Amino acid sequence: MADRVEALGRSSGWAFEDAQTGLTIQHPEGRTIGRDEHALLAMVSNNASDLHVNAEFARATDFGEPVVLGALTIAVVLGLAEPREWPAADAALDRSGGWVSMRLAAPVFGGDTLRAESTILSVVPMPDGRGGLVRRRIVGLNQRAEVVATIDEERTVPTRRS
Repeated sequence: MADRVEALGRSSGWAFEDAQTGLTIQHPEGRTIGRDEHALLAMVSNNASDLHVNAEFARATDFGEPVVLGALTIAVVLGLAEPREWPAADAALDRSGGWVSMRLAAPVFGGDTLRAESTILSVVPMPDGRGGLVRRRIVGLNQRAEVVATIDEERTVPTRRS
């Protein structure tokens, strides 16, 4: 099997059968961060640093413009890399084993478009065959293919037949 595969569309996501150790899934969707939406989240989350919400202040920094709140960058990258949803009867199985690490590697600015890739680090099937535990490294990239975030996580992922 090739060492790179493009995942199914967002509505169906990717399934446990797609998860093979060493495989990189290129998630097909992208998400552009609006020039103002990140400032709203910064203020709502009480992280209204001038670097996030004050264009005049940000122009005087090395960045030259407001920087997107890191929490929004992480949230968007995680959302882009989401596996398929569990059937309603099995929804309680849909859980993250935890985020092992998160790293912001480069600033994101309003107007940037993010996408995600997941490299499968390990796969452990559930005894009942409905899915399994997948450990993966999610890499968030901007429109210039620069790495902006790296997230290691463990989570349960359903099979297509669940």
